[in-house]
Amino acid sequence: MTVKLSSEIPPDPLFDPKYRRAPDRGFSLSQQETVLAVKNALRYIPEDLHARLAPEFLNELMTRGRIYGYRYRPAGAIMVKPVNEYKGILEARAIQLMMDNNVSYEIARAHPMHSFPDRKPRMLG
Repeated sequence: MTVKLSSEIPPDPLFDPKYRRAPDRGFSLSQQETVLAVKNALRYIPEDLHARLAPEFLNELMTRGRIYGYRYRPAGAIMVKPVNEYKGILEARAIQLMMDNNVSYEIARAHPMHSFPDRKPRMLG
């Protein structure tokens, strides 16, 4: 299965104030690590959108400590489904279930995120 993002930029995200957002993780990367982090995030985005989204991703990194790509979060509530309702092999379905769990508003409210140690970006693949 191949997933491809549209070459149309989604609208600016609207945040519901009743839900807590991820805490500011702080910004402690070197210039080289910062460039690498933005490049890593952009590799999932169609190339013709890089010039428009690079500053936005850099701003997220510098103000939140991570690149979240908020505008790509699906609108509305994300509901976790039983593992057999996801597509793919069991391991892939389990990962999708965990990801949906992590972004579910209801689960986030019931189990606030814990602080994780700073992690440096690394090139994957």
